Amino acid sequence: MTRYRLGLVGSGIDHSLSPAFHQLAGEMLGLDVRYDLIPLQPGLGAELEDFLRRLAADGYRGVNVTLPFKAIAPRAATERSPEVATTDVANLLLLGPGEAVRAFNTDFSGFKWAYRHRFGAELPGSVGLVGSGGVGTATAAALVDLGATSVRIYDLVPEHAHVLAGRLRDRDPEVHVEVVDSATAAVEGVDGIVNATPVGMTWSPGTPIPLAAIDGQRWIFDAIYSPIETPLMVRAATVGLARITGFDLFFGQAVDAFELFTGHALPTPVQTELETSLGIMERERGL
Repeated sequence: MTRYRLGLVGSGIDHSLSPAFHQLAGEMLGLDVRYDLIPLQPGLGAELEDFLRRLAADGYRGVNVTLPFKAIAPRAATERSPEVATTDVANLLLLGPGEAVRAFNTDFSGFKWAYRHRFGAELPGSVGLVGSGGVGTATAAALVDLGATSVRIYDLVPEHAHVLAGRLRDRDPEVHVEVVDSATAAVEGVDGIVNATPVGMTWSPGTPIPLAAIDGQRWIFDAIYSPIETPLMVRAATVGLARITGFDLFFGQAVDAFELFTGHALPTPVQTELETSLGIMERERGL
């Protein structure tokens, strides 16, 4: 039987559900899937290509990439998917024979899945985005494709926000895009809020947006799923916002990643069983 050896490269990944998802999905399809956590400290740059070659030599077929390496992952690729070429961000690398590396962005497709899973054909409206890194870039591009009318961007590093704004204008010149100077300015009066920062994770507690500013919007997405119930999401539930959780994004991107890694699509009944099983696992461990 073919073995699919996979992994997750990043920092702060101890609580990731990725090993459970991919190994359980493999069992359900009768595939031999091994998925490892591969923790790395921030600072890896040009060494990433050598590191990936070592992984390929050790039998890895592919890896997911998370914080803080999504922006540098495309540099190691010999081939980029259209979404990676557009956003210059990747969260999945397929390791081929020799030095071939193919880069994909399943955060992009995964957010589209998550949005439609929760809201169907309802349009996003105007969006306030806090954080313009890897997941913020993928989410913003997906929202433009989903029909967002405007996007306000705030980032602690304004240059990053302006780069993303340019990418979104190129993607759809009809969408109004602006960079603002605070998280509050980004979310006041919009239809939807996106937290694409790591603030709220178990290793970075807090909230990137003043909680008082979360009121009157229609929906919210917090990319964090460890824990799911961040202060931001608790506040959103209290004031009645519809919610897309970090678990929703995780699940949507993982479905697409599994097919890229193995060549096997997950049928809808398998997806449903996986979503239930992983949801129970997440609640039991208190994330």
